[in-house]
Amino acid sequence: MMGGVGDAVAKSSHVAQKAVRFPQQGRGPREEAQPPAATPGPRAYHPFRDWCRRWGFHTEVALSVLAGLTAVLFADSHADVALIALGFWTGLSFHRGNRVTVPFLQQLRHAAQSVLLPLAGLATAVVFLSVPESMVMPATTAVVAAAATSVVVRVARTQLQSPLRVMLVGDRVAIAHAVARWMKSDRVHPVAALLVEPDLDEKPREIMGLPVVTDLGQAPLVVLRFRVDLVVVSPAPGLTSIDLRRLAWRLEATRAGLGVLGILDSVAPHRISPGLVEGATVNDVRAPRPSAGAALAKAAADRVAAALLLLLVAPLLLAMCLAVRLDSPGRALFTQTRVGRHGRHFKVYKMRTMVQDAEAVKLQLADQNEYDGILFKMKADPRITRVGALLRKTSLDELPQLLNVLRGEMSLVGPRPSLPTEVQAMDGDTLRRLAVKPGITGLWQVSGRSDLSWDEASALDTYYADNWSLTGDLSILVRTVGAVVGARGAY
Repeated sequence: MMGGVGDAVAKSSHVAQKAVRFPQQGRGPREEAQPPAATPGPRAYHPFRDWCRRWGFHTEVALSVLAGLTAVLFADSHADVALIALGFWTGLSFHRGNRVTVPFLQQLRHAAQSVLLPLAGLATAVVFLSVPESMVMPATTAVVAAAATSVVVRVARTQLQSPLRVMLVGDRVAIAHAVARWMKSDRVHPVAALLVEPDLDEKPREIMGLPVVTDLGQAPLVVLRFRVDLVVVSPAPGLTSIDLRRLAWRLEATRAGLGVLGILDSVAPHRISPGLVEGATVNDVRAPRPSAGAALAKAAADRVAAALLLLLVAPLLLAMCLAVRLDSPGRALFTQTRVGRHGRHFKVYKMRTMVQDAEAVKLQLADQNEYDGILFKMKADPRITRVGALLRKTSLDELPQLLNVLRGEMSLVGPRPSLPTEVQAMDGDTLRRLAVKPGITGLWQVSGRSDLSWDEASALDTYYADNWSLTGDLSILVRTVGAVVGARGAY
C-alpha cells in the first residue's frame, strides 16, 4: 500500500472539493436516504479470487489441521501428545482470526512463533519433567506439517485473492486522500464512502467516483451491497468516539473488519502499543530512533554482507568494467559526491552508464526534464550509452556501491543517496531522510523508482527513516529481487 503514500500527502482540500459530485437540485430527502446502487467498479469481478478473499482463511485452517492430523495418524506412538501439541499450535496460530490489516511479513513471523512455543514447551517437559524423548518426534512432525501447510496456503491465497474491498468513513478531504492513495494499488479497492461532516447542507452523490451515503445507520447495508472487507475510518470533526463505538456495533453482524486511519498513519505498527491512562485508551508511540542493538546489528550485517557480495560478484564487476571501457571512452567507474547520514558528504561509486561529458550535456537538456521534482530524469536520455542502458535496466550499475557499504558510508537498505544540490532544495520534512544512511535499495526502489512522483518518493524515504526495522529491511531486500527482474522505473 505504500506505493501511493506520496499521492495522499500531495493532495489538498481543494482537490478533494473538486472530486465531489453533488446531486441536482430537487432531489428529495427520501431518495437521498437510500443506500447507493451497487454499480460495477473499474476493476473486474473474479468469482474465484473473491472466493479466495472470503474463504481462503477458513481453507487454510482446514488444510493445516488436516495435514497435522495426517501426520498424527502415521505416528508410531504418543499420538495423544501429538494431538495436544497440534491443538496448542492451532490456537496460537489462528487465535486472531482473519485480520486483513496484518502485514504479510508479520504473519510469517507469527507463524514461526506459533511453531516454536509448543515445541519449546515439550522440550522443557523433557528436560525438567523427565518426559520420554520419544514424545518429541510425533509432536514435532504434526506441528511442522501443519505450519508448513499453513504457510504454503497463506502465500497462495495472498497472491490469488481479490483486492481488499474498502469502505471509507470520514470527511471529504480524508476520503479523497484515501482514494488518491489507493487508486493505483492492486491490493486495495475502495468501493464506497460514508461521509461524516457537521452542518452538511448539500449531500454529494460521489467522491472521486465512490458512491456516498451520509448516515452511519446505513453502514451495514453498504457493507453487504458492496461486499466490503474492511471499513476504514478517518477522524473527522463530525465523528466522535461514541460514533465509532456505534459503528462497531452495527458492523458486528457483518464480515467486515473495522480499522482507524488518522494521525498515526505515518507510524509503523511496530512503534505503536495500545495503553490505558485512567480509563482512556491511549496509543503509546515509540520514538523513531532505533535501539542501539538494532543499529549495531544493521551496521554489522551491512558490512559482512557487502564483503561477501563483493567477493561473489568480483568477476562480474571486472566484466562490466571491460564492457563499459570498450563501449565508450572514459573511466569504467563513475564517482560523484552524495550526501549521507547527518549531511556528511561522500563519494559514491557506480558503473559509468553515460558519456564522459554527461554533466555538460545535462545543462543543454535542462528544459527536457520529465520529472516533477528537483531530480533530472528522462526516459530516453541521449547521454546514456548502449552498455549503460543495459546496466541501468538490470540495476547492475549499482553494484559498486557495495564499496560504500563496506566503508560504512551507505547501507544495503535506505533512501536513495542525494546530490548536494538536491538536498539544498529539500524542505524540512524531506530532510528527515538524512537521519539514516542512504541505501543501494529501499522503499523508493521497490515501489516504482523513477515512475514515482517526487512527492511519492519523498514520502517513502521519510517513512523509512522514521520506521525502519531489521525485518522491514529483510522484506525490502526480498522485494528488490522482483523489482530488478521487472525493471519497473529503471531508466
